Amino acid sequence: MSFWQKCIVVLLGVAILSGGVYFARVVFRPLELERYKSIPWVTYVHPNVKKLKRAQGLVHEGKLNEARAILVKALITAPKSPVTRELRDLLGDVNTEIFFSKEPSPRKTEYTVRRGDALAAIARKLDSSTEAIIRVNDLDSTLIRPGEKLLVPHLDFTITIDLPRDRVVVHDSHGFFTQCPIVSAALPPTRHATIQTKVTAKSFWENGRPVQPSPESQQEGTPRIDLGRTGYVLYGVDEDNNTNTSEIAVEADVKDGTPDSRDPNLPAQGIAMLKGDITDIELLIRKGTPVTIIRDPRSISLSTSAQE
Repeated sequence: MSFWQKCIVVLLGVAILSGGVYFARVVFRPLELERYKSIPWVTYVHPNVKKLKRAQGLVHEGKLNEARAILVKALITAPKSPVTRELRDLLGDVNTEIFFSKEPSPRKTEYTVRRGDALAAIARKLDSSTEAIIRVNDLDSTLIRPGEKLLVPHLDFTITIDLPRDRVVVHDSHGFFTQCPIVSAALPPTRHATIQTKVTAKSFWENGRPVQPSPESQQEGTPRIDLGRTGYVLYGVDEDNNTNTSEIAVEADVKDGTPDSRDPNLPAQGIAMLKGDITDIELLIRKGTPVTIIRDPRSISLSTSAQE
């Protein structure tokens, strides 16, 4: 090989080596890397977070229907997001407020009172309740006059008590309506993951005994919704006495058969909710309303072990 040929080979080797080094630098350290490093990182915010804030602002302004439209769209387009629970909670509050207002809606029938009508008869005829009609129309009593127009709400609701998610969820024929947090639960053991039952009674308790529903009893008493299984009852507690709603203790029994709070109005076993929430739930349901109870999988396994 001549001298010049050797020089050409050396030059080609240098060129190839330099190209490899340059290529590696581009691959492992792009030319624009320093420029990108100078750009501040932007934290991703899910679109539903902004929609939640927008809906909250509209609720504060009293624009409930506009807020409801935003919430429904957010839950349909992205049913799983960091704020899904908050969206559902707010949508439930909005639905409830609209339902109990004098604003007409598909969930209400306008009824003109006839001679001889009574609220109880109207409620039976239109699948409603006297208490719900009074609340929606802001009546002071059960006294009504011929020619008076009433909005009669449809009480076609079902309830799901979702213990793993610590929520009591209300549905109607259109789907989700509202949900309320569970404060605590102490229930008898069972082998069943899901329990089907019905509402058997609604009452208010004062000093350890049931009393007739009245504005006074609703203020001072403890609301209670009895279900068709022993030990399964929904009852109300004051907000300043509630426990952490994120941790629900589903117990097989209660010491001495009495709750720790020693309040005679509270049952030994059952599901505790805030008084304001259960008061609204109590108006949405009737005797015979279907109830589905989803048990905590951990309590199911514990209960099964205890029985075996």
